[in-house]
Amino acid sequence: MRPLSDTVGSLCDFLRLEDRGIDYVAVYGTSGVKLAMCTSIEHLLQFGAFRLRVNDKFYDVTVPEHQGALPYGSDKLRQLDDLRATVASLHVALCVDEYKLSREKKLLLQLENAEALLKPLEVVKQRIEGECEAHTERVMWAGFAACGVQTGLFARLTWWEYSWDIMEPVTYFATYSIVIATFGYYLYTKQSFEYPAARDRVYTKQFYRRAQKQGFDIEKYNRLVDEVEELRQQLKRIRDPLFQHLPVSYLSHLEK
Repeated sequence: MRPLSDTVGSLCDFLRLEDRGIDYVAVYGTSGVKLAMCTSIEHLLQFGAFRLRVNDKFYDVTVPEHQGALPYGSDKLRQLDDLRATVASLHVALCVDEYKLSREKKLLLQLENAEALLKPLEVVKQRIEGECEAHTERVMWAGFAACGVQTGLFARLTWWEYSWDIMEPVTYFATYSIVIATFGYYLYTKQSFEYPAARDRVYTKQFYRRAQKQGFDIEKYNRLVDEVEELRQQLKRIRDPLFQHLPVSYLSHLEK
């Protein structure tokens, strides 16, 4: 075992690999407190003595006296911890920039591929949007024209053909039929009848109808748009000055 890198958990795993009959392994201090699996072997040796539990049996383990071969002293351990921190700092200083450059190149390549797949879909989408916009405008102007024709017809019948006494119930039922129509719109769409909402509904239904007719994959388009946006956010984050001196492990965690 390696005192600097191995832990109590490593010791337990090695014992299980050595003997398949072992179901439970744990290490306890002399006071009966169970030691954490992340405790390093070098700190375990500092205890001088500990108890090893294998299945249901306990074994008392005594660390042999230091003969110069192993650094058990607290000062020596402190020097090793300082050395380990220095090595970690050097690793960060030497590897972060290289990691960021390689990661940025990878993100740029992924962004280029995603944008290349998205570009033809954007052309098709813009064409469909133009057609839907024109169709929606025709529908809205047709409704406006129908209201104008109805108003002119009622005016003609009121002042030229008939009288107000005859046309009043006609206009009443015409107005009430519009109320019934708007209430039916609410029951069908679960939305109140408003001109912007009605226009958006006509536009959306026409867009999906034309997209299906022209073979435009809406789900693929939305997925590529989300992918491009996510890649741009990652590039922006990795180029942010606030992230320039973070360790590689932390940057990898942020990307996940």
